[in-house]
Amino acid sequence: MITFSTDHSTRIRTAHYTGIVDDETLLRAYAALLSEPGYDATFNDLVDLRGVSRLEVSADAMRQLISMYTPVDQLGVQTRLAVVAASDVTFGMSRMYELLRGDGVPEEIRVFRSHDDAVAWLTA
Repeated sequence: MITFSTDHSTRIRTAHYTGIVDDETLLRAYAALLSEPGYDATFNDLVDLRGVSRLEVSADAMRQLISMYTPVDQLGVQTRLAVVAASDVTFGMSRMYELLRGDGVPEEIRVFRSHDDAVAWLTA
């Protein structure tokens, strides 16, 4: 499951991943998020993978997710994405996403083991 929360005071939108997350869960959640009328492309994002029991996301689904963000990227807004990945598996998958996202996008991405470090980087 993926749920989202927003902290307007810090301008951070957090994606909370829990349980088993597969391709369908990932793509459905982000399609819904991006279609929300109040979606604000200027917020920084925090992806919290600490609650994932199993991550079954393919490289193809990651590419589809990246494509979903093309209209947001075209706005040219400089933002940050911090990913908190406590396990080796989620850390490796997060680094793969970072590499697939590539250069030339206005979003700076970093993967962290610590939630506190991720939040500190987003609010710096």
